Amino acid sequence: MFAANVAFAIEPLTPVPVHGDVVVESFALDATSFAPNGMKTTVYLPPDYADGSRRYPVLYLNDGQDREAVRLRQTLQELIVSGGIRAPIVVAIDMPPDRMGAYGLSNRKAGTNLVARTGAGGIGTNAHAYSEWLVHTLVPAIDARYRTRTTPDARAILGWSLGGLNAFNLGWQYPEVFGRVGAFSPSFWPASDTTDDASMQRTRMAQRIVDASEPRNGARWFFAVGTAEEAADRDGDGIDDAVDDTRDMLEGWNPDTGGMKGLKQLGYSVNADHAARPTRADASLYLLPGGKHEQAAWARMLPVFLRWAYAVNAPALQATGRVDSYQDVPSSHVAARNVDVWLPPSYATHPKRRYPVLYMHDGQNLFDPSMSFTGIDWDVDGTMTRLVDARRVREAIVVAISNTPLRGNEYMPAGAASAEQRRYVRSDDYLRFIVDELKPAIDATYRTKPSREDTLVMGASMGGLISAYAMSEYPDVFGAAAGLSTHWPANDGAVVDYLATHLPPRRTHRFYFDHGTATLDASYAPYQQRMDAVLRAAGWREGRDFISRAFPGAEHNERAWRDRLEVPLQFLLGR
Repeated sequence: MFAANVAFAIEPLTPVPVHGDVVVESFALDATSFAPNGMKTTVYLPPDYADGSRRYPVLYLNDGQDREAVRLRQTLQELIVSGGIRAPIVVAIDMPPDRMGAYGLSNRKAGTNLVARTGAGGIGTNAHAYSEWLVHTLVPAIDARYRTRTTPDARAILGWSLGGLNAFNLGWQYPEVFGRVGAFSPSFWPASDTTDDASMQRTRMAQRIVDASEPRNGARWFFAVGTAEEAADRDGDGIDDAVDDTRDMLEGWNPDTGGMKGLKQLGYSVNADHAARPTRADASLYLLPGGKHEQAAWARMLPVFLRWAYAVNAPALQATGRVDSYQDVPSSHVAARNVDVWLPPSYATHPKRRYPVLYMHDGQNLFDPSMSFTGIDWDVDGTMTRLVDARRVREAIVVAISNTPLRGNEYMPAGAASAEQRRYVRSDDYLRFIVDELKPAIDATYRTKPSREDTLVMGASMGGLISAYAMSEYPDVFGAAAGLSTHWPANDGAVVDYLATHLPPRRTHRFYFDHGTATLDASYAPYQQRMDAVLRAAGWREGRDFISRAFPGAEHNERAWRDRLEVPLQFLLGR
């Protein structure tokens, strides 16, 4: 499996266990506004840090003074040496002098603290200053001092109790910095009105922030709570408030009857029982049976969180046949993403046989309906199995590459982008990831036929555009490309015009294109006809060098692409 490397180097998909000890360094940074004597920071480096040029994800940890009590070093050591996680750098930040003041909520846009008044004092009186220091002083210092990965998907923030509340705040207020958030026993109870229990329920401040916000695209959330944290039960439902408050943050509090939205209502997928079955949900809740509000419980939660955040293998898919799943595959070119590798039926029984490889975009939509954008997957596994059994296609490995919130920027061909779009388009970087990093790793790990004629690429909509662009930019790598409902209207057909002068050689390459006639596909026919004319003018023979199909009544969605998937698969992999 992939190691956490962003320098250009090809690493095997199966990790070699790392030996040696986690290295610990300590230093202090100035934080005059809220900590006159500076902030102590302890950094844990992976055992192999000194051995090369590899770059690592970084986990920032509130309440770093608890590092021994929660068994931080021992847990890291055990998981790294066993190969269970991709090793992160961990930055443990000792609590500020005024812990309650710093570990609260803030309003980044207004530059203010969101203070919760309690009998013990104000929670969050220095929250904005602490958050700004962590983001604008500590993070740049760590990035300058160590070999870190600097994209949001590679930065996580973790805390417990009030430190968990602040970790949530940092993830919500600074999504461009922290793409992963962990909160153990998070203090989601502070409220702006403490008159009575009903008022507290209605004015919980963290829940209010979510209720009034837009989703933080790409962020993932892990909450862990003990089932015996406290006896308080504001709403009298027999469940203690620590559990209820966290569930409300995930699933909303009476969202359909004038309550407050949770992450689910903002469009995040939610796994309410990570202990029973880990999934790839955007937000997960782990309940620790009998866990109390104490360091011993947080020590037990820590390995679960580290596996959630840094596991080599992603949670398994519900799919036909064998699928090897890799979590947050790192790249020196683009943000990390999941990659799933489907192996053909004979792979395990014919150890000397080699197979063509089909690379597919929007990978989370291909195998498992629970992960698909619309709840309907392409059924690539089922369709491939049926076609192989019927001897209508060659057996092939399918590499499904999940998209990210930057899907549009990564799938829009840079050569056809407008001047304004070129500031944001990342398609050339995305293709470098596939060609320079992913394909060599796949070829090194699996029994592939790595040649051009056996390396294929396919996608739908914008995925169709990037598939055609991939073959035009890398004609020595890809021998055939397929685009279902290819989104030619982008920039009014600019990709068609670009391909007209950048076609690969027709004698050695093949294109498949199709479209429906309903919903978004209703506008595609004129553009596809332009593309067909370009191919004919260049001497491409229809039916042999390329195919262009229309499917009357077909819509622009996963169901439609699933229903006709066997057509492009037979063109790409026909016997």
